[in-house]
Amino acid sequence: MLDELLNKATEENAGKYCRLVERFPALLSADVLSYLREVKYFTAPSSFKCHGGWIGGNFDHSVKVTELLLEYTAKEGLKWDREESPYIIGLFHDMCKCDQRGFKLKNGEAKVISLHPLDNRHSERSIELIEAHIIKLTEEEKQCIYFHMGEYGGDDGYKIKMAQMMAKDPNISYVQKADTTAAKMGI
Repeated sequence: MLDELLNKATEENAGKYCRLVERFPALLSADVLSYLREVKYFTAPSSFKCHGGWIGGNFDHSVKVTELLLEYTAKEGLKWDREESPYIIGLFHDMCKCDQRGFKLKNGEAKVISLHPLDNRHSERSIELIEAHIIKLTEEEKQCIYFHMGEYGGDDGYKIKMAQMMAKDPNISYVQKADTTAAKMGI
């Protein structure tokens, strides 16, 4: 039963992903799609109890972040290093969660479980995974992903560096806003 749910979500979400990034061939390569399936990108939950705690929750969260970034880009006239940056940042900012969380069936329901110890290098690990398996990031994309958690993302040194980087690139604050908004929506 759980395998059926996971397979169905994989196919549905892979289809959504392909439609969303259809203009960007690098994000649709056979290698990228194979990797995303392998790491359970399309089925991983986003969190244990808060937002996205369901099959495909991290994908749903990432799609919502992408949609919000595209909305902010249109409304605020945001400029990016490349056209696909809002897609790359939105879709992959939480890439590290894919192999950290999974599911087991309990009383007929899929329950979120931990697969590996939590990696405190959340943003750094996402950047590493993206660059190793999906696409080479621009410096702006790296900074937006690194600082996407805003005030929740680290110690005082992190917050000072974040403020300095936000002064140079306001897109970082829009990524934080999109991520927080999606999470507060429960997605």
